Amino acid sequence: MHDHDDPAWGPLPVRPTALCWLLLLPLTLVFLPVWWVVWIFLAVCLYFVAPVAELIVYMVPRAENGATRMLDATLGRVPFLPLWCVTPVALAREGDTAYYRARVDRRIEKQTRRVETSRHRREYHRDLELGAHYFRGAGAGYVLRVASEQGWNLHPVLRSHPRRLLRLRHNGRPRPDFGN
Repeated sequence: MHDHDDPAWGPLPVRPTALCWLLLLPLTLVFLPVWWVVWIFLAVCLYFVAPVAELIVYMVPRAENGATRMLDATLGRVPFLPLWCVTPVALAREGDTAYYRARVDRRIEKQTRRVETSRHRREYHRDLELGAHYFRGAGAGYVLRVASEQGWNLHPVLRSHPRRLLRLRHNGRPRPDFGN
């Protein structure tokens, strides 16, 4: 599995303020719209390739995991919000561990409620992806510790990268109610 003491699972280091204001913010303002156009172009291209991949999945047994890995290896490698991007919230909250922990807690609690209330469409909400922007100040180890208490584990098929992206899957069982 992973070691919580490993620095890769801890909070990301605080970026220097000068670096954020002088380099990363201008990069974000100039190149982020171009990045999004390229990302949308790739998504549209994959949308046209998807029917062919779906045909192959229907014709060849056990090809579904391979198709999932292929899509993960293409579009999953190109993040919608790149790591060099700095949002105004990230600038204001740089190094604020409490803010990021509360943010992670809210997101996991919200997604857990979705899983537990969608009885008929169980598979719909069972996957959760959190980018490094979401847990930067808290660390991937904290996310996994909080998520595992609510029935989430690392995704069995898709890879997680503790410095970039966490992919979680819920076990689908509701939490016991100890309030009574």
